Amino acid sequence: MFRAILGGKEGPSCFWDVVLITAADETQAFLFEEQLRDRKQRGYLPASSEYRVISDPPGPKIGNGGATLIALNWLRSKYTTSLHSMRVLLIHAGGYSQRTPNHSVCGKIFAPLPVGPLPGSCMLEMCLAMLCDIPPKAIPGVMVKCGDDVIIFDSDLVDFSRPGFSALAHRSPVEVAFTHGVFCLSNDHQHAAMQCRRFTHKPSLERMREYGALLDGKEEEAYTDSSFFFDWSAAAKLLKWFDESNGKIECEIDAYGDFLQALGPEADTSYCSDSSNALSEESASTSARIKVFEVLRGVDLNVCLLEESRFWHIGTLPELLHHFCGLDSFLEEAGGGGGGQKYTLQNGSHGLLYYSNGPPIAATVSSVINDEGGNVAAQAVIEMSVIGRGAKVNEGSFVSSAILPESAVVPPATFLHTLAVIPSTCGVNLKLEVGYVTHILGVHDNVKARGSAADILWAGVTIEKACHRLGIDTSSVWEKGRGSLWDARLFPVASSRQESATLALAFLAAATQTGATESKLAQGQVLVSLEESLAAKHAIAQLAHRRDVQNEVVAARGSQAGGVF
Repeated sequence: MFRAILGGKEGPSCFWDVVLITAADETQAFLFEEQLRDRKQRGYLPASSEYRVISDPPGPKIGNGGATLIALNWLRSKYTTSLHSMRVLLIHAGGYSQRTPNHSVCGKIFAPLPVGPLPGSCMLEMCLAMLCDIPPKAIPGVMVKCGDDVIIFDSDLVDFSRPGFSALAHRSPVEVAFTHGVFCLSNDHQHAAMQCRRFTHKPSLERMREYGALLDGKEEEAYTDSSFFFDWSAAAKLLKWFDESNGKIECEIDAYGDFLQALGPEADTSYCSDSSNALSEESASTSARIKVFEVLRGVDLNVCLLEESRFWHIGTLPELLHHFCGLDSFLEEAGGGGGGQKYTLQNGSHGLLYYSNGPPIAATVSSVINDEGGNVAAQAVIEMSVIGRGAKVNEGSFVSSAILPESAVVPPATFLHTLAVIPSTCGVNLKLEVGYVTHILGVHDNVKARGSAADILWAGVTIEKACHRLGIDTSSVWEKGRGSLWDARLFPVASSRQESATLALAFLAAATQTGATESKLAQGQVLVSLEESLAAKHAIAQLAHRRDVQNEVVAARGSQAGGVF
């Protein structure tokens, strides 16, 4: 269906009128627009739709619920009288992806995928393809989709023709229900589309029992959430609250926890004072939740029951490795059974392929393996990178946007990502317009965890030990003496992408050595954190690298349709 829409074989009424993508700020919005422009020019996006990006306003975080309100207000002002006949796909993609730093600049919605509806697909095309059958089944309204998950389901079971909210409901193990939203239904599940009594967000087993959410009288399964839809009458109620608040959103609002829990005949305000599922300390206050409840009171929540469906979250490095390297059904099912993209690597092969003599496999996503070949182990991912002759990437590692020099060795379970930066913004006098910082971490490192240098682990060793071995004064890592890997100054600035990867690997080797010998490697180096390097990013140079690698992949494969970005 998606290919037919892309080729113009289906009329404009068969697809979304507007695809609206949210961004964290104006800088990220600019980067999204640049990538949209490129993908449209190369024919990856259906021409019948309008593609727009809208950023969150400056100030406190507003969550995906707040971003939904901002988007609705923008749509109202942009399309005025025609709005109520339109079908809009709203994709929440804002944020700087701390758990997948390789997506921090270009965005998780533009993350390259090894499978998809087209060669060289990114997450955006996957989202469009998985939801391309929805518009003909929906009344005018808005479909809300997160930008970091893939869902596969039978679209014949979807009915978005009812007023109010309608949601996809996936039969899931109870372990999944603990971390998702759960639909509480009547005992009659004979119909694929039915009304939901109430919705509960990230419930305990006790709450699921109390609300009758567990299926078949057992405590093994429940219906969990993914994407949802609402019509323009429901949107008008949300905008009413937005207008009454003078268009100001001063706390994080969760589109799932704060919107859906207000719906259904059995909904009450008990969740409004529950902070256990809050997005952060700044999440929606009790008063804000009560106001949302009041404006949505009486609005129906309908569900489409999906007994057989697949849901893959692609929001952490371990998840990326797991899904991309054939350790579950993602490659086969999300690729539409595309076994043709899987074959044995030979010298001179290039990206947009999977290679293996059998599972588990290694994955390259739009990357270049030099003519004499690099040694890439099973269960490793190479993304938007150039691998030098004789270079080795060990098992469980993830290499992104890097140029690995000849004979470089990436240790097992290592994340390595190179970012173009503006040197002067980093406090470095390189007399160059572009510098480079390579983020090197353990794949399982907790980037968000906060503590002291004696507590926080970096690739298996404490920052305290790593600093001793590198000759770094621990007081220079964080201004206040404690922090996280996200704001730890551990990464040197280099003058080229290749030099940056070489220096980062040397830092990691010195930091993780078993001996206690102190290295002088860090002396004379200006060190920055992931957070600081992101603030100093040279976005145009980073996008240019992606284009260059993709163009080389396309040229090597002799196809004008291959690999975009």
